[in-house]
Amino acid sequence: MTVETIQDVLGLTRQLHTNLADTLERASGHARQERLRMLLDYLSRHERELSRVVALSEKDAQAAALHTWCAEYVDKHSFTHETLDNIDYATMSTAEVMAAVLAIHERVIELYRYLSTRAEVSSAGELLNNLLELERHETMRMMRDAEELEDL
Repeated sequence: MTVETIQDVLGLTRQLHTNLADTLERASGHARQERLRMLLDYLSRHERELSRVVALSEKDAQAAALHTWCAEYVDKHSFTHETLDNIDYATMSTAEVMAAVLAIHERVIELYRYLSTRAEVSSAGELLNNLLELERHETMRMMRDAEELEDL
């Protein structure tokens, strides 16, 4: 996927969350440990919901924000979905799964943070800041919920 505008970034992150949800769901079907299966199911649902929220943000965003150019960052920091396919979540520990998922979210947070600091159109900056806060909040929520699951 060629990423040139904020709209492309939203499409990329939406697809990233969807692909991660699919990968986690498949892994859940192969996981042998019940706790791992529960975590993978939870994370899959969470990623699917994040994909839906990003799609709604894209739908509600102003055209000026969506059409703002941002290819510079993505050219230097490629974001590929192929890496998701190489992770075997079903054989990992719950801690390893969380570390891998959090690393993916940190990359998205880094992307939004970088773009928001360079946004010249105020509506683009506002959109990116909102998405940045969404990713931060949801990452913290995932961590908290995973820790609660671990305590069961």
